[in-house]
Amino acid sequence: MIPLGCDNITHAIKTLAAIYQVDVGRIGNVANGDWPDFLNAPDSCYQDIFGLPYLPSLMATYLKCLPNCDFGEVTYYHRTAYDGTLEWFEDGLLDSISGAQTFLTKAARLVSIAENDVVLAIKNIEERNAFERMSSGGPYAFDTFDDAKSADCTGLDYSLPEFLVGTVWQAKYGVSHAQELREQLQKFLKPVIVKFSACPSDPDRYINNLWQYIYRAHQREPMPQGSCYPCTFIGGGKPIPAQKIIEIFDLKSSWPFSCV
Repeated sequence: MIPLGCDNITHAIKTLAAIYQVDVGRIGNVANGDWPDFLNAPDSCYQDIFGLPYLPSLMATYLKCLPNCDFGEVTYYHRTAYDGTLEWFEDGLLDSISGAQTFLTKAARLVSIAENDVVLAIKNIEERNAFERMSSGGPYAFDTFDDAKSADCTGLDYSLPEFLVGTVWQAKYGVSHAQELREQLQKFLKPVIVKFSACPSDPDRYINNLWQYIYRAHQREPMPQGSCYPCTFIGGGKPIPAQKIIEIFDLKSSWPFSCV
């Protein structure tokens, strides 16, 4: 059985069909243009509509069905960098501090990493966790594969871990990121997306994201650069075990993905 998620449009349609317990063709018809009137109106501000907490119920009424609100785990997409081996993720996806320590330990096999860089990285994470509070601790992930794939642009750059960016690096590097270390890591590590399964923190928000995703595809209006769908996975400092990892997408490989 293919897990629920959003690898692409087809996957999103199948996921909504499973959640709403209708034929895939019914959701496909909606995706191809059979949208309810409140989304077809010329002056509809659809970004606001897809933020409505009761949108899943509105779509259920339109589809004449009873959705399964307890749909369990879905797939999420964690963007990072690795050395090209599956062993890089043998411990799964760790919380922010443990993940940073493990990342830098493994990266030190390839590049020179000063001890005070590790200290600054941990300090950066601790300051960020104190600011973010409940949503802090990692790991972090996107709701859609497309968001993870495009997360290498200004304003939304996760091609390397976030702990390498912040004001704590200013005194050492003269800029608000670990410039020389980042440059070295970009030379020796490869961009990767880790697909894993977990339960959404907000199932209704997750459903809204899928509807907006296929609606934007119908409108041929992708998510603006530097933006992403609201993330419904909150790690909260709890690791994702390796057994929950489904696929590794090496973004520089000639193959689309490697199975764990």
